[in-house]
Amino acid sequence: MEARVICYCILLLSGAFALLSLGLLLIRLAGAVKEVTVIITMLETTVDKVNVILDDVQKKLEMLDAPFELIDRIFSGGWGPNLGFFGKKRRKKK
Repeated sequence: MEARVICYCILLLSGAFALLSLGLLLIRLAGAVKEVTVIITMLETTVDKVNVILDDVQKKLEMLDAPFELIDRIFSGGWGPNLGFFGKKRRKKK
């Protein structure tokens, strides 16, 4: 055999090996992309659930703040200086 034919055989075998390796890489890459897609969909549902929980917690914290704001307004004279217990005390001192 000539050297040229041997070089062609080696070139052909290396090309076939490269194509086979590339095919296996693409198959593994497709599997990885599929897994990432499943994980992202699960992540989206988890984020949606967390958002609902955080909104609920924020709403309940606002509901807890309402009585304290009412008490704060009463004692700080937010309804007028003469309303509430401390407003009457201030008036007597003057």
